[in-house]
Amino acid sequence: MYIHLKSLLGALAFSLLFYSKSFGLNVFLISIIVLVFLSTLYRERPFPRVYALSYLLTAAMVFIAPTGFQLFVHFVALLVLVGKSMTSKSSLHIAGFAGLINLFTGMLVHWVEQQNLPKEARKNISPQLLNYLKGGTISLLLLVFFTVLYQNANPVFGQLIAGIDLSFISVPWLFFTGAGYLLFLNILRPFHPKELMDFDAARGNALVPPSEPFSRIDLYKLEREHTLGSMVFAALNLLLILFLITDMIYLLNPDITSNADYSNSVHQGVYALMFSIVVAIAIILYFFRGDLNFYHNNKRLKALSYSWIALNLVLVVFTFYKNWAYVEALGLTYKRIGVFVYLLLTLTGLATAYIKVSQLKNFTYLLRTHMALLFLFLVVSSTVPWDRAITWYNLGHIRHPDIAYLLDLGDGNLQQLHEYAHTKDNTLIWEQERTINDRYREFLEAQAEKTWQEYTFYQLTQNFRE
Repeated sequence: MYIHLKSLLGALAFSLLFYSKSFGLNVFLISIIVLVFLSTLYRERPFPRVYALSYLLTAAMVFIAPTGFQLFVHFVALLVLVGKSMTSKSSLHIAGFAGLINLFTGMLVHWVEQQNLPKEARKNISPQLLNYLKGGTISLLLLVFFTVLYQNANPVFGQLIAGIDLSFISVPWLFFTGAGYLLFLNILRPFHPKELMDFDAARGNALVPPSEPFSRIDLYKLEREHTLGSMVFAALNLLLILFLITDMIYLLNPDITSNADYSNSVHQGVYALMFSIVVAIAIILYFFRGDLNFYHNNKRLKALSYSWIALNLVLVVFTFYKNWAYVEALGLTYKRIGVFVYLLLTLTGLATAYIKVSQLKNFTYLLRTHMALLFLFLVVSSTVPWDRAITWYNLGHIRHPDIAYLLDLGDGNLQQLHEYAHTKDNTLIWEQERTINDRYREFLEAQAEKTWQEYTFYQLTQNFRE
């Protein structure tokens, strides 16, 4: 009963905050409601406070800068929180998957699961709740009937009823509120994929050594596999060394590096890095997947794999330098930020690959570690208003910034562009200045029409200024 009451209250709040509204303060307020409901749901289990704070932080960032990226990260944080609220010990990717299932199909899966149980074990609707539902339905119908009857019998009462504005109640509003009810019901009464969570809990992070000594045939097979792996890693090391030498020559020779060539060099370096890392991790996973980890004569293969990882680190440094020089010359863009992001993720991938080989970890360790690091990266990166950061850097550090690109970013940086347009040392042409002023005027008009549910950090700062 209490779950249905909470779901109904949550649905009404959901409808009040989001029906025909854009995103802003409403995301932060509904997140607080979700956290309050979840914190009272499983009192016998530890509440995932870290993931709750991450969820609230991403909601605050939607209030500050409601972009598509911030909304996506907030949705991912919700999935993880719902999954972790069921079992805090599950891996992050399992928790996210469980949250995704529950958010959209939790009630349906829960109903199917109940139907498969014996009749005596089913959790049917309690007689008390059924009685309340019957009483509420009958009372509502009688209330509507007698209201219409009294309205025709008494003009004063009719005018009073006519003055009540119920125009907000429509078929779309009812469907929207019903969707909110199902959403909260899925969150508050989730389906527990027990088999999946038990399987995840039973999986360790370390490789299990063989229970018996290797036979002569096993040693022969391991020696052949060790030789093959050594040849593969030796060839890849030599190829990467040659690539790094030529890359250094290319960078140190200014005569052959034009802007177009330099841009192409950065992008090609990233493509080579992507292919190199994928191949490296795939080969490492293949050769160090099992018994070869416990082969006593595998030092040569390990040394070659370590050198391969080290050379890829050098490739990361080279690519970082090229991209940074590119940014200093032409400014920040999302694509150049994406290069830095990939380099950072590459460093984590190389670090976990080294740990996997040196500490005899398995694939489950890599999956758990990478998913946790990816989630951490998403939450941290969502705290940066990227449109404003790009605009701030390009206007403040680039002599001739690409104004057309900055205008294409959206409305989040219009205030910065408007202030830049009114400085004496701006590099704008007349058409660009007119475009900025027109868009800024439209932006102000759109902000003035927003309701309190749609307020963002912009309205907060404007109120303080006034």
